[in-house]
Amino acid sequence: MLQLRLKMSGKQSRVLELNNLTAQRNAEDTITELIKERDAYIEALSTSNAAFREKVKELSILKRIGESMKWNLDSERICKEIVDVIIDETNLENCSLWLVDHTRSYVELKAAKGQEDEETRYFSYNEPSPIRLALGEGSAGWVAFHGTSLLIEDVTKSDRFLQIETKSNIEIKSLLCLPIQSDKDVIGVINMSHPDIGAFSKENERALKLITNHAALAFANLFLLERIQSFNERLENIVAERTRDLRYSENKYRSFVEQAGDAIIIVERDSGAITEVNSRACEYSGYDKQELVGQTIGKLMGDQLRQNVMDVSSRGSGSINGHPLKRKSGSLLYVDISANTIKTQGGDVIHLIIRDISERRQFEDKLKDYSERLESLVEKRTGELKKAQSELLLATRMAALGELASSVAHEINNPLAVISGYAEDMLDKLENNGAAEKKDIDELSKGLKMVTNQADRCQEITRSLLDFTRSLDLTVAPVDLNYVVMQAIHTASHKSKSQQIKFETSLAEDMHDIDSDSSMIEQIVLNILNNAVDAVGADGIISVNTRFESVYMYIIISDTGLGIREEHLEKIFDPFFTTKPVGKGTGFGLSICHKLAERLNGAISVASEQGKGTKFTIRLPRTIS
Repeated sequence: MLQLRLKMSGKQSRVLELNNLTAQRNAEDTITELIKERDAYIEALSTSNAAFREKVKELSILKRIGESMKWNLDSERICKEIVDVIIDETNLENCSLWLVDHTRSYVELKAAKGQEDEETRYFSYNEPSPIRLALGEGSAGWVAFHGTSLLIEDVTKSDRFLQIETKSNIEIKSLLCLPIQSDKDVIGVINMSHPDIGAFSKENERALKLITNHAALAFANLFLLERIQSFNERLENIVAERTRDLRYSENKYRSFVEQAGDAIIIVERDSGAITEVNSRACEYSGYDKQELVGQTIGKLMGDQLRQNVMDVSSRGSGSINGHPLKRKSGSLLYVDISANTIKTQGGDVIHLIIRDISERRQFEDKLKDYSERLESLVEKRTGELKKAQSELLLATRMAALGELASSVAHEINNPLAVISGYAEDMLDKLENNGAAEKKDIDELSKGLKMVTNQADRCQEITRSLLDFTRSLDLTVAPVDLNYVVMQAIHTASHKSKSQQIKFETSLAEDMHDIDSDSSMIEQIVLNILNNAVDAVGADGIISVNTRFESVYMYIIISDTGLGIREEHLEKIFDPFFTTKPVGKGTGFGLSICHKLAERLNGAISVASEQGKGTKFTIRLPRTIS
């Protein structure tokens, strides 16, 4: 018996027993079966070996990409290396690499290698005519926009393929486009094409995605480096700009300090040591800069002045005026000192600005002497002016009295003529008749009344004239304005009892006492009330109001009379002007009111409308200045 033991792929061993002649047919069948099984295992092993070799190739590609990009941080080298690896390690005919711009509005061709290219071409950022596709345009733009791969077996049947005109006439039938994906967005696209239809498979797509993942890492490192480099450049520019500004500011400060018109001294707050001085400080003190820097401030100031400076600086800022500064020669320089405490990293410092006031002191002395002489001269001239003013006032009054004399004489002559006529008539009757009859006595009585009235008239004219011409001496005291007004109303109401005139009052309750002359105020109010009584007649109404605003008090007197004609309003305060019938008024009342109001530092105004009445407004200050 012939035994044959076979062991394949770990399967259970099979023992074939062949007998000499009787088992030959069975043996041939078994051998045929074993041969078929062997061929199947050989084919499986070949397929497995091919897959293994493919994996090894993929790992080799990844190893090459990893090694070539490990320390490569140059955009051109990375782009060209990726394209070279894909072309060299695959059966692809054409490959291009596109990058998405930072605004995410388009993709731009950066590297490409085709059938006719000996080496990969790189397209820099400053290409005169860059090749770009808007996001969503063409296959590369579509992949960049959607972030997914695109496999086209036949480009003639796809509306997403866009033929780009180039210098070489590359025939493209099939296409595989893969995104280079970062953590957040698509940063680029790898576009591969082939002149045959269906040249790419899903397996190719899977394998090439490993390349794009490594490419994404390479670009992530590159972009990170570019951001760092850009940040460093910006930071260096900012530092350079700040350094320039600081240098400019320092030079400007030094120039300002050095060229300042006043002396500037910087002193350490704690030690009192001088750290910086300008040329003016050296000029004032007589010391060189080297002699001052490092010394204490007491070198220039006495103990009292030094302590004053320290006290002022402890409050933050302040000034010391008119103090002497000790010079190197021993002489004293009078100065004004402004001190400010400034906080620095090295500690607090005192910034002193010292101004020479020698010329100012000389000028002040001259000005004081001039002022004294000027005051003496002004006093002398004022005395002369007062004397001249008194003489002028006297002359003016005499002239005014001269002008008034004729008018007064006319006014007085009228009642005197009546008095004279009635007196003569009564004398004639007494001389001719001897004994008086009752009729004659009645006539004499009437005549005497007329003589009395006209005499009173003459006295009124004389009193008004005296009031107008006499000097107005004030008696200032606290005055209750409402009380004075009520006193005047009480007096005026007696005159109007027979006419049934109604007085209405609205006096402010919050009125304050004023410093003024109560008799003058009462005279003003009484004169206006008397005029109002004459104006309204029987059953008329006179309204009196008081109020105050700010520093002024107001008395408003209104009546329901016939009013004053417009052409008379501008003359209403003139002496001798009156709208009353002859013998009823002197024309001095309102003129005296106006004069009294001015003497009280106040004012009086009038408003009137014919047929509706008249309103006088008296304004008085709370205090006569």
